[in-house]
Amino acid sequence: MTEPVQLNEELLDWARSAHYVSSVVDDDGDLQLRSEGGVPTRYYIRRRGRDRFELTQADDADTVERPVLFVADLEVVQRHLVAVFADDIRDDLGMEFLDLPWDTADLAPDYELSGMVRGYRTLLRTGQGPVAAAPDPVLSRLTLVPLSHYLRWSIADLQEAFLDPGGAPLLRGGRFAL
Repeated sequence: MTEPVQLNEELLDWARSAHYVSSVVDDDGDLQLRSEGGVPTRYYIRRRGRDRFELTQADDADTVERPVLFVADLEVVQRHLVAVFADDIRDDLGMEFLDLPWDTADLAPDYELSGMVRGYRTLLRTGQGPVAAAPDPVLSRLTLVPLSHYLRWSIADLQEAFLDPGGAPLLRGGRFAL
């Protein structure tokens, strides 16, 4: 059996707050995060070669997993998942959904987006290379533009922002704080 995918405890606590449970799902050490409340959703973090991971999503009614994100660093997936679980947590707390900017012009400094290549758009750290890739011309921007900002903050700071009514310190006046 391969060593299981390991998320940090801070993120696992956040997932539990959003009513998700985690479990290893196969001998490859892939991890499943399954919703126990609301819409029955499953996220899978799978190894895709050495130093590569894929995040996929499936609803309980679906047997097909849809790709969400490809990364080389598990920390990138964890930052994305903070935001995914934040939507459920904010809903449980009766807070409004945060409308995050997702236009290319809203990218964090030192990041850029590629065009669509074989159905994927890539988030690049300027002068350093690819950080993550996501499918679909529109959904990729909805995923990658905010992700460029999440990578600038600790998980604790992101959690604080998603528990703040206006998204501070991540957001200021509905725009990403720089």
